[in-house]
Amino acid sequence: MSGRRVHQVRRDLLLAAVRDAGRSTRSDLARRTGMARMTVDGLVAELLTAGLLAEEAAVPDGTRAGRPARSITLGPAAGGVVGAIVTTHGVRAASADLTGRILAEHHLPGNDLDSLALLIAECETTVEGPAWAIVLGLGAGQDPTLAAGLRQRLGRRVVVRTAAELRLLGEVGYGCAAGQTDVCYLRLGSVITCGLLLGGILHHGAHGVAGQIGHVQMDEIGPLCRCGNRGCLDTIASAPAILAALGAPLGEPVTAGRAVELSRTDAATERILADAGRMIGRVVAGLANTVNPALIILDGPLIEAGGPIVTAVGESVQRYAQPEVAAGTTVRAGTLGDRAGLLGALWAGLRATPAARGSRTLARVLPAVPAEPDRNVSPGERERAVRRGIIVEAIRATGQATRSELVKHTRLPRAAVAALLDRMLRDGVVERCAAAGPRAGRPSPCFRLVTPGELLVGVAIGGDGVRVIATGGTGEIRWTGYRDMPPSMDGRAIMRDTAGFVRDLLGAHGERPGPGTRFAVSMPAPVHPVTGHLSARSVLTMFAGFSPAEEIAAVLGGPVLVTNNAQLSALAESRRGAARGARDVLYLSCDQYTGAGLVAGGRPHAGAIGYAGEVGHLNVREVGPLCLCGKRGCLSAFLSPGYFAAISGDGPPDEGRLLARAAAGDRPAQRALLDAGRLIGRTVSPLVSVFDPAVVVVGGRFTEPGGFVVDGVREALQRHCAPATAAALTVVPAALGRDVEALGAIESLL
Repeated sequence: MSGRRVHQVRRDLLLAAVRDAGRSTRSDLARRTGMARMTVDGLVAELLTAGLLAEEAAVPDGTRAGRPARSITLGPAAGGVVGAIVTTHGVRAASADLTGRILAEHHLPGNDLDSLALLIAECETTVEGPAWAIVLGLGAGQDPTLAAGLRQRLGRRVVVRTAAELRLLGEVGYGCAAGQTDVCYLRLGSVITCGLLLGGILHHGAHGVAGQIGHVQMDEIGPLCRCGNRGCLDTIASAPAILAALGAPLGEPVTAGRAVELSRTDAATERILADAGRMIGRVVAGLANTVNPALIILDGPLIEAGGPIVTAVGESVQRYAQPEVAAGTTVRAGTLGDRAGLLGALWAGLRATPAARGSRTLARVLPAVPAEPDRNVSPGERERAVRRGIIVEAIRATGQATRSELVKHTRLPRAAVAALLDRMLRDGVVERCAAAGPRAGRPSPCFRLVTPGELLVGVAIGGDGVRVIATGGTGEIRWTGYRDMPPSMDGRAIMRDTAGFVRDLLGAHGERPGPGTRFAVSMPAPVHPVTGHLSARSVLTMFAGFSPAEEIAAVLGGPVLVTNNAQLSALAESRRGAARGARDVLYLSCDQYTGAGLVAGGRPHAGAIGYAGEVGHLNVREVGPLCLCGKRGCLSAFLSPGYFAAISGDGPPDEGRLLARAAAGDRPAQRALLDAGRLIGRTVSPLVSVFDPAVVVVGGRFTEPGGFVVDGVREALQRHCAPATAAALTVVPAALGRDVEALGAIESLL
């Protein structure tokens, strides 16, 4: 990290602290940022001169003795952001300061470039200081060339987002989703649009077309949709479709406002709206099972809090989602109305300001420093923590660096760099290494970051047994192991037996677990991403209601990371396998317990409570066979051995016998696997349309006899996904075989 970059980071940290506190003293700023008082004084003086900060006269408040300290606030030149949104009803624009306070808001009926540029210019005049960001939202059907024309007219960068994404951010920043990190937003307008917030990050999809929920196919012989498919959700439950259904018996057009009013007193209108809500709810329940948001927001002219659509969607989630998912998912009407998109544009802009960058940097560099003053930690210790983080980032950026290079790049005092490196050596954060290339004069010590651990151990617990892979700190495989596991209904005993097997393997290979040894375990059940506990209402009763990491750690004597198996498979295939390099990946584990794993923006996505990817319990048919979860017609019920009994041969239905027959060339068995792939692809097509992955990786036991299931999944996704998603989608067989879960466990440690 260059000295200029270090200085910029410190400025951002200070602006973030002032913005968050509203009013603060220099001493408070030193405690909040972890910087030394002298550093804070210098930065405050610089920012006061620039007008980014302002100083207020000291006011005695009786809380402290001596001379009262002067207060620091945001200055008149701190600046703000401008947001605008273009819809069929015109152009709206607004401005806000760095605290998010609205400064101005304007509207014009035209939606041309001149009207847009005029409104943005008016809003910019209300911002004292720099306008750090201009964000533009374009509604469905709007001319995309408006963005390029606006950039040329203003002569500066303009960030462009879809209206659905900005309405979602508006609810996060100013509405009912404040503080939420996993949110699904649906708007019922002329079309049905969707925005996703996954782990606090707006999800755009691999091709920028995430959220195509309106083109989820509900009925293959339904009305023709503008996308070319039949029976899409838009043709059944969009605002025009609902209003047309209401107007037909009345013989006259019905407005959205009148429909909402009629639904309060007229039973027929209420039923029509509720039926649309149930159709939407079927899709939303699938998203709850597979993306696992904590909050689902419904918005649009026909949406009313407590109204028939919101109520019906909530009832569908309760009916079709897994019990744990339904209990942890809230369905709510939006609170911002037509202003949601405009406020979202402002919020998107605020996330790009120096103060927002400072907040993210402070969270990354100083995770252990309390926001409130800690009398046991001196300002000097907090300053050393900041400097230590800066040195770590500088070494990470270059791979290795000499002490002299670190002094030059960070512009920190040489004595401070030397002292910090000595401490980091003792703590095992850095290690000495040979400098790259010859150097004249007395050589300066060279350092690199210590690899994540001396020994990494990945463990996969599956229905067939336990697989173990051990690697070095950089992920190169040292040895592997496997053991059959007899069936048991005691999950804790399974954990302890697994840990004992791992311990015995370590001993057999001459390994002794030490401080650098780290363990990760793949579990065939959802694991809560925060608590690490298995759900008390798990479908697999042996894996319910306890912490697997604690059981395993008690035997191995060290910390253990436990994650769902499909999520780890997705991670492994995205880093080592068939989807290497892709940042948005869907992994399908195709067998009688079909599951899925998601990688969003390069990060594994577990969902709000760890249930992301539970595609095996998506409802295929309401009167279908009984599933292990207690419901009928789940996808897994159609993939169980009993469902293939007619072609499995003599004896009780058995998955292994079916796969063996297919591998031996039995045509009925091969066709059954092809049809199974079609069913899986058809069932997960709504998830693919909304998530927009770059690659769908098909793995699991059903793929072992050949590519029959892969071909079926590919065929169904091309047939049933939204056209924009299907056109750019790649479907490939998995590359890592049965080692995929253990390798994913290793990758989770790197």
